[in-house]
Amino acid sequence: MSETQLTVKQGETSFVPLGESEAIRISADIIRRQMITPTASGKEPSNKEILDLVMLCRARKLNPFTGDVFLVGYDTRGGAKFNIIVSHMALLKRAEHSEKFDGMESGLILETENGRVETQGDYIEPGQKAVGAWARVHRKDQRVATYRSLNISRYDKQVGLWRENPEMMGVKCAEADALRSAFPSSAGGLYLSEEMPEQPRPVRNITRAAQEQETDDDGDLGPQKKGKK
Repeated sequence: MSETQLTVKQGETSFVPLGESEAIRISADIIRRQMITPTASGKEPSNKEILDLVMLCRARKLNPFTGDVFLVGYDTRGGAKFNIIVSHMALLKRAEHSEKFDGMESGLILETENGRVETQGDYIEPGQKAVGAWARVHRKDQRVATYRSLNISRYDKQVGLWRENPEMMGVKCAEADALRSAFPSSAGGLYLSEEMPEQPRPVRNITRAAQEQETDDDGDLGPQKKGKK
């Protein structure tokens, strides 16, 4: 079986992540032990939720060891809930590796005396007020670019970086929305933590998991080197 072929057996799968040259193996057991963030009360995801993450990694060629994707939990009145979230860089990679990608623009929507205006980037002058963010993704095979805009106040959770830099966070969310819409086959259904209605807890440090990818002793995980069976 070649490195690019995929196999799924008892919650384990092998594939080459997008933009990489070597195959990785992940399993439901490794995900549970190394890559989940429990809820504040210590609740952990079900086997099905973990398997959903494994299968999503396989389908979209996401690498959880490099921070492409996480399974993050939080407590609600109806019980524990877990979301599969991806990093902003994971979405950018979807576009970077598409031959049809032709660039992206993004920025803020400012409220001024002359009405609302769009600016490039997330920089804002003292005294200015950003009410929204926008992004435009260009494809070589489409005459009209994919444009998305959002109201920052509807996303702002008033915690973490949202409190410190809502402009930057708003632009990231607008870019994510535009990238999903422009590349639905590779990026559809992939959401950032910044877009979630609940604020997830910080993701677990995966340094140890990344190291174990190279020094696995139990056979659950490890890269398949070229020529290695």
